[in-house]
Amino acid sequence: MFLRKPRGLVAGLVTILSFTTSPLFADQVTLNSNDGTVSMTGELLGYDGVTYTLGMLIGNIDIEASQVTCEGATCPNVAADLTEFAIAGAGAIGNTLLPTLIEVFALDRGGDLEVLVAADGSRIYNVLEADGAVYASITINSADSISGFAGLMEGSAVIGMSTRQANTNELAAFEISGKGVLNSPAQEHIVAMDGVIAAVNSNNPVQVLSLNQLGAIFDGGYDNWAQLGGNDAPITVYRRDETADSVLAFTASALAPRGRKYSGSATILETDAAVSDAVASDENGIGITTYAQERNAVAVTLRSVCAQLFSPSEFSLKTEEYLLTQRLYLYTAKTGLPDIAGELLAFVASPMAQSVVRNAGYVDQSASRAGLDAQGRRLAQAIVSSSGRSELLQLQDLSSIMLDSERLSFTLHYDENGELDGRAMADISRLAQMIQNGEFSSRQMLVFGFSDNTGAVNAQLVSTQAMAQKVRDEIVVATGRANLGNVRISPIGNGRLMPSGCNETAYGLSQNNRVEIWVK
Repeated sequence: MFLRKPRGLVAGLVTILSFTTSPLFADQVTLNSNDGTVSMTGELLGYDGVTYTLGMLIGNIDIEASQVTCEGATCPNVAADLTEFAIAGAGAIGNTLLPTLIEVFALDRGGDLEVLVAADGSRIYNVLEADGAVYASITINSADSISGFAGLMEGSAVIGMSTRQANTNELAAFEISGKGVLNSPAQEHIVAMDGVIAAVNSNNPVQVLSLNQLGAIFDGGYDNWAQLGGNDAPITVYRRDETADSVLAFTASALAPRGRKYSGSATILETDAAVSDAVASDENGIGITTYAQERNAVAVTLRSVCAQLFSPSEFSLKTEEYLLTQRLYLYTAKTGLPDIAGELLAFVASPMAQSVVRNAGYVDQSASRAGLDAQGRRLAQAIVSSSGRSELLQLQDLSSIMLDSERLSFTLHYDENGELDGRAMADISRLAQMIQNGEFSSRQMLVFGFSDNTGAVNAQLVSTQAMAQKVRDEIVVATGRANLGNVRISPIGNGRLMPSGCNETAYGLSQNNRVEIWVK
């Protein structure tokens, strides 16, 4: 129930109050229960920070504000002044990264941070003013991504932390309950980039493996390194339990598509860092961990089904070309976000916070740059896999344009409807800020549109030209035409040329529908 103990005509729903309460807000509002099953409309007569008083024909009723949402012009901002709130979800974000960001947030405001441990083991981060007064009290409950979505849904948390995007069921549940569209730019916020890696010892000669081979290692199909071209030695497997976010991501990519399951021979450890440390001290070890926690182990280079090689690096994670790239998310519901939590989210996206992300070992979202030399393997792969003379000539033309150019890590992905995702729009804002700062003065910005290999070649050229033009227009709007200065922005559609992923896989198809930013 979302109301106080009932009595009178509406037993089970409301508490009947006095009929003589003086109106504070003489206007109609609608109060909807959080589960969407009950809705009441009347005059908003009062709000004391805990309870709404609603005037209806049956009398005045008292309704707990935490259990409803208010719709109407005179609805108070329930969350605006809330200084105590909770954040729940993935430990990869909540154990170290977010606390560090909260500390810098506090210091940037001229205050300090006080850390307390609650009885249930959760940590409370008190953001202090310069005079020692508490500006905000933030409780972080670190577990996994599922708990982040659950806390956000039930209202016990105002921000949910996740190392994966909200799935179809979660999106539907939030929309049905009136809590908004989780994957919209207003509710989905990326704090950093990371990647799941298979880590081996630095002395292990086997440092290139396919996802199929990795899956076979972890389900017990391979048990000796000699089977993979390495030393004649038994393979020692390390990982976290199957509910850990890093293991879940590896499961989805390397095991589940091939019907594999984990064998019982692995050593199960508590953290990703512990997995890396175990591998670093075991010449025959291999473990599933993350790029941010690679430490003294070595990440395996992944070989794709079309023979492309992908190594985790700052650049390949920013472009999401590495096969097991992870976005680290902070999610919010449609309503109920305290103003201070909104301030924290805005800070997380700032250049200062992103430098903290980088120093913490994660991959930040600022622009990195790579010359054509760094794209050599991809270009060679495109030449080898080209389907005829016409495509080779197109590659020749593209290569001549790329000469003496550098690629920015901003790689903007779009869906089958030509819609850019939230991260793409955020990157366009970052790019616009760079233009405004004069970082590309007197240079030409090349906006290259690319697609997967489905459909007719000519149609792909037309559609990718349209996408490149769309991105060019978004950049101009975000920058402001008056702020462009002498920067020239040239949209160029390239169709299926230079795939960044394998068109034989669903992930590769999605990665190939992209717009790259180069500067000449």
